[in-house]
Parts: sequence; C-alpha cells; structure tokens
Amino acid sequence: MPHTARRRVHHTLPAMLFTVSLLGLEALSIEAVAGWLVLSVLGSVAVVVAAFHRLFPGSRFFTVALANFIGIYACIFIFFVEANFAAVSAPVLSIGFMLPLAAFLAGALRVRADIRAVVLEEGRRLDNKFGRAFVWLVPVGMIGLATFLVPQGWTAKGISDWFLASMAGISLIVLFASKDVAVLLLDTGLLFEEFFEQVARLVEPAFAFFTFYSLLVIVFASLYTVLDRFSAGSHFIVHGQGRDISFGEALYFSVITLSTVGYGDIMPVTDVVRLLVAGEVVAGVLLLLFGFNAIFSFSSERQRHRADHHAHPHAPVAHDRPPHPRQRPGH
Repeated sequence: MPHTARRRVHHTLPAMLFTVSLLGLEALSIEAVAGWLVLSVLGSVAVVVAAFHRLFPGSRFFTVALANFIGIYACIFIFFVEANFAAVSAPVLSIGFMLPLAAFLAGALRVRADIRAVVLEEGRRLDNKFGRAFVWLVPVGMIGLATFLVPQGWTAKGISDWFLASMAGISLIVLFASKDVAVLLLDTGLLFEEFFEQVARLVEPAFAFFTFYSLLVIVFASLYTVLDRFSAGSHFIVHGQGRDISFGEALYFSVITLSTVGYGDIMPVTDVVRLLVAGEVVAGVLLLLFGFNAIFSFSSERQRHRADHHAHPHAPVAHDRPPHPRQRPGH
C-alpha cells in the first residue's frame, strides 16, 4: 500500500471511530430507539465519515465538527420522531435517517472539485459568508414545522408516507447545499483547532492553579477532621445526623465549600467551624480571581512573544532591563 494511502487510512479510522462512538453514546441515552436501528444508523454514519475523509481530508479537527453536526441532527431527528412519528416502523425510520446523509455525500461528490479548492485555502473561509452557510437551514426548518400539521386519525401508512416525504424534501435541500454544509464543517474544524491550541497554551498555568487549589482543599479538610476528632461534641451534621466527620467526607465538604456550591448534605453547626468555612469561601473566591487573572496573563504574554518571534524571527532577544541610574542620554 502506498505511503499516502496508508497515512489516509491512519487518519480516517480514528475519525470514523470517534464519530461512531459519540453517536453510540447518544443512542444509548435514548430509550425509544430499537437496538438494530441504532446499529444501522451508526453503520451509515461510519460509511459517510469514512468516505468524506477519504475524499476531502481537511483540518485534523474536522472529525469533531462532523461528529457534532451529525449528533445534533440525530437528536433533532429523534425529537421529531417521538413528537410526530412514533407510529412509524423502525425500518422506515432507518431509511429516513440515512436519506439526508446519503444526499450530503452525493452532493459532496457532485461538487468535489469546488470543495477541494476550498480545502486548500488558507485560514477560515466564513469571514464574509457566515450567513450564507446557514441559509439552507431555513427551508429545512420549515419542513420540520410542517410535520406538526399531521392530521389526527391518520393511518400508520399515511404517517409513514408523510415522514418519508419530509425526509426526502430535506435530502433534496441538503443535496444542493452540500458545498455550503461542507465549507461550514471544514471551517468549524479550524475553529476547533484554534480553540484547542489556545487551551494547550493554558496547560502549565492551569496545572499550577489546580495544584494550589488542591492544597487548599486538603488543608481545610484536615482542619475540619482534626477539629472534629480532638474536641468534644459534633461540629457537623452529616446526612441529618450529628456525628464526627470522616476525612473522605471532609475532602468532599471542602471541595463543595471552596467551589461555593453547598449541597446541604453536610452542614457545619458550631461557630468555630462556621468561621473556618467562611475563611475557606473567601480563600476560594480570591483564588479564583487571582488564579484566572494569572492564567490569562500568562497566555497573553506567551502569545505576544510568539507573535513577535514570527514577525522578527532573526531579531535578538530583548532583555527588558532598566538603564543604569547614572547613565544619561548623551553620555
């Protein structure tokens, strides 16, 4: 197998598995969907994702955008099925679900040269065409609203015919709007890529913030446990009972206190513990304020240095040292 083909398969297989896994998770959360229907839906999605990746390799985060798009489509599809087409049989539902996906693939094949040209462009492509990318959703939405006009008392066959007609209309729209849909997905993939690059720059300061946050949690949890263990009486009500708090419960209470959530399953009942809790809440708020400020300042500083380096790659590194107090202009 040529090297290019092996590399293409290497990127396509994780993309297909990621999309199918995400949709499988969504399908497992829906009780109304039959098991074999889930398999047929996931199989069709796998074929579409694999074919699209083979034809139009784009951003490495294109898979995330495609999986998100199909996931949204699956959720909306299930909503309309449960609301208006509960009487439709599972085989007909499978056909209806796969029709827009097949139309999208067919339309992408029809304009594959245009889509490939878009893939080769630098940067995002929706800067001046953002509205156009969503125009095709207007007629699709109108068809969805029309499904609520199904007359009462229709036979199962009549409802199935209405369902197939609606999905055929949506498929026809997707067929002719496939280029706009593909450009939207490719551009969304680039947006995902930019987002994850920014997140990657925050790993180091976020880890430092998490370390200090964990330290506060452990310190206050230890104080709660020690105070409860070495003093008379109970300082906490745990699940409605006044008793000594365990270290695991103290860690849990410290986390929800520092995050200012407070579920109420563990409550302080003495003044000394309430003072400790108030101190932890104040410390948590200050940590969030200064911590997030430090994280974003660190990120902005690194981004500015990288921009300066790309603008002047051969410039010497500047050391921001103040001049000696005895040095004056002209000397």
